[in-house]
Amino acid sequence: MTRPEEPEEPIEATGAEGDGRAGAEEPDSGPAAAAGADASAPPDSLPRRPVALFAAVGVVLLEALALLGCAVAFMLMSRTGGELGTSLIALCVMFAILGAGMLAVARSLWMMHRWSRPAAVAWQVLQALFGFSTFESGPLLGLATIVPGIVFAYAIFRPSFIEAFETGIAYHAAHPSAPAPPPKRW
Repeated sequence: MTRPEEPEEPIEATGAEGDGRAGAEEPDSGPAAAAGADASAPPDSLPRRPVALFAAVGVVLLEALALLGCAVAFMLMSRTGGELGTSLIALCVMFAILGAGMLAVARSLWMMHRWSRPAAVAWQVLQALFGFSTFESGPLLGLATIVPGIVFAYAIFRPSFIEAFETGIAYHAAHPSAPAPPPKRW
């Protein structure tokens, strides 16, 4: 098999104005090449936050506030709990740690950090499993833990959420130590 010969360098023709350019545009320039170059360049800022991100962060924030509220309730009950005071304090500490963790997940979801999606999904799965296990004792507690998980799953699998999150991850990969600037418009 023979390789096709490479053409020699083209002879430059001068345009009508005599600017040294050829009459036709080169294939490397133009809007198509500029769009291709922009597509591979890292983003300069976080993308606009879609409505689905607001829903997902809202669900996680509500769950974090519920955990922190339970921690406060356990602390208050431990004062009058008698023999159960120590157990209630342990529950208070556990719920406070979980609530603080969920606040961190909500903030990282808002900032579109890579680790926040798997952490939030894992929490929603655990919460839904808890809801299914308690469903027989009363449907309200089960529904209160399953419905937010369904809303969250619907929100994070929306195409606008996925596209914005991928752009956010690309931004953080390109600017690992720089603080994120505010999004273009939210």
